Amino acid sequence: MLIRIKGAISNCYLLLGERPVLVDTGAPGDLKRILAALKAVSLKPEDLALILLTHGHSNHAGCAAELRRRSGAQVALHIGDCPLVRQGRNGILAAQDTLGRVLRPFVDEQFEAFEPDLIFREGISLETYGVKGKVLATPGHTPGSISVVLASGEAIIGDLLRGSVVWPNKSRPHWFCNDAESNGRSIVRLAREGLLRCHPGVYGSFPGTELGRYLSTDGGQVLALSGEPV
Repeated sequence: MLIRIKGAISNCYLLLGERPVLVDTGAPGDLKRILAALKAVSLKPEDLALILLTHGHSNHAGCAAELRRRSGAQVALHIGDCPLVRQGRNGILAAQDTLGRVLRPFVDEQFEAFEPDLIFREGISLETYGVKGKVLATPGHTPGSISVVLASGEAIIGDLLRGSVVWPNKSRPHWFCNDAESNGRSIVRLAREGLLRCHPGVYGSFPGTELGRYLSTDGGQVLALSGEPV
């Protein structure tokens, strides 16, 4: 079972398997929202088996240090984003459009720096932590971005793509992306998983078939919304 926790800027997700796993920790001010979500399903921070971060930006790792203190759970992060959380800074936020440039000053927060407990390079299985699923490296938005692919056919994709307010069940490119070419390859990788539903870091979820909108007819190349290869 997957529960979406709406933060001030982005989503966190609570995975309820044999043991609960928290995916992302929101922005620095989102702690109360996360604690309330845990309480709503009769859980306490110390019940968490793992805190897994999709990447190291402030709106996803902002409460990680405090939640680790409260829970005693390990914080897991891809090696590519360790420099961000060790400094408590977002690093480069490469805006992809005008809205991204407008939003950047408002989302570029500092957060409490920390050292991850579990650092991985390619991916990990979540079955050790009581959840039927796996972690895949999906770089692009940041060097260490990952996605969580569950046995149910759902995936938590971080900021690989975002949802849409105007068009429910539709995806859109994220406002920030450090490496568009890598991000494109990551979309191809997830598209080949045959996902039923994708849960992004921003806004609501969308069908896994949405990933196909970015693919060329042979499924091997990612297209921008303009129709030009990226």
